Amino acid sequence: MDGVTNDRKPYFVTWKDAQGQIQRIRRMAPPKAHDLNVGDEATLDRRLGDDFSKGTKVSIEASNQRHPNILKLKNENGQTTFVPYFDLTGNIRRFRMVDGERTQMGDQTSGGDYIDSSYLEWP
Repeated sequence: MDGVTNDRKPYFVTWKDAQGQIQRIRRMAPPKAHDLNVGDEATLDRRLGDDFSKGTKVSIEASNQRHPNILKLKNENGQTTFVPYFDLTGNIRRFRMVDGERTQMGDQTSGGDYIDSSYLEWP
């Protein structure tokens, strides 16, 4: 499957500071802390926003490889949202490529410490 790999190759960030001097620092992506991959599917067991209510079926899409612990979710209407991996709770269906075929690896319930992010939503 195409998508984001967990390449932890260092990269450089360059910017100008307030004095006009060019600054450059070396960064490295954090390690991936979950086993979800692009193409996995989930059914949400709690509301993540107006377009992602409880019971919504979502698929995990490719995201930014510099932030492997932030998941991009896509619902059935094609709308997307970004959530930390620990905010994705519900029934997870994992798929892997086995002998060139997409095979379901089994259903699992995901979820950890719930962090309330409702303050990030519009009123």
